[in-house]
Amino acid sequence: MKLRFLIRPVLLSLLIPGLQTCLGAQDMNPTKEMRPPQFSYSSEESSTRTPQLAQKESDLRAALAAQPDSADLLYALGLVLRQEGKPRESLDTYTRAARYRKPASAELRSVAIDYVLLNDYEDAIHWLELAVGTNPTDADTLYALGRCYYSKDRYVDAGRMFARVLELEPKHLKAEENLGLVYDATNRPDKSEEALRAAAGWANPNGTDEWPFLDLGNFLLEQNRAQEAIAPLRIAVRIQPVRATSHEKLGRALLATKDTAEGITELEAAARLEPKDPKTHYELGRALRQACLTERAQEEFGLSQKLYSAHSQE
Repeated sequence: MKLRFLIRPVLLSLLIPGLQTCLGAQDMNPTKEMRPPQFSYSSEESSTRTPQLAQKESDLRAALAAQPDSADLLYALGLVLRQEGKPRESLDTYTRAARYRKPASAELRSVAIDYVLLNDYEDAIHWLELAVGTNPTDADTLYALGRCYYSKDRYVDAGRMFARVLELEPKHLKAEENLGLVYDATNRPDKSEEALRAAAGWANPNGTDEWPFLDLGNFLLEQNRAQEAIAPLRIAVRIQPVRATSHEKLGRALLATKDTAEGITELEAAARLEPKDPKTHYELGRALRQACLTERAQEEFGLSQKLYSAHSQE
């Protein structure tokens, strides 16, 4: 049967946000905690059009004008288009390429990432499962499949993928971190803490990835261990100061340890970064009320309620 990479309708909720916000429409319960989204499915998932990529695209199109039936050139163009943030064009190109040659595992993974960029996790899972069947020892593909399973709440399947990655690469930081999230989602807090602490221990506090520290801090915060949560959350804020989630979690931790003034500062920072997040405004309202700033607190509660109502109607 001939392979085709057609874009089927997305039947389930859309989960990506500039690979970023997985919150979607929240209910009217301001105390409901949303699990922090994880955005990086693999190092290949980022997409930004650069002059270098534009030149590669131009060169490949010129080469294809002379060799229009070259599978290798078409697969290369499909990859560049995906890297430029053009997933639909990329899928069209992969469809053309598949007429001349069956895709390899890495090419199937790239097709799957196109579907992730289009918020279609079901199709992404389909192609990643095919890629794993083709190359069952590719850690990047196994990790990407685990992340897609996790995004669809298939925690047992996700945990199995992350465990396989760790068998292949015992110090795979993101697999260890995400395994900790799986344990948390399946109510195994002891194993979750062990994995999250291991991942944070492997992570570079002076690096560029704040998520191991943010995930550990959030776990501790949700376990009512706010004092312990502060240190990893401060690292997360330092690494990525424009991540609203980090400021919001740190603000809540500080508020829980009676550091109201700094808690308000962090929550205000989160609200500036994500002004349409109703939960942040609710938490800021609580902090302001705790500081006896009643009028400002009511303003934040009112804004939170308005945003929750708007989200519920989307």
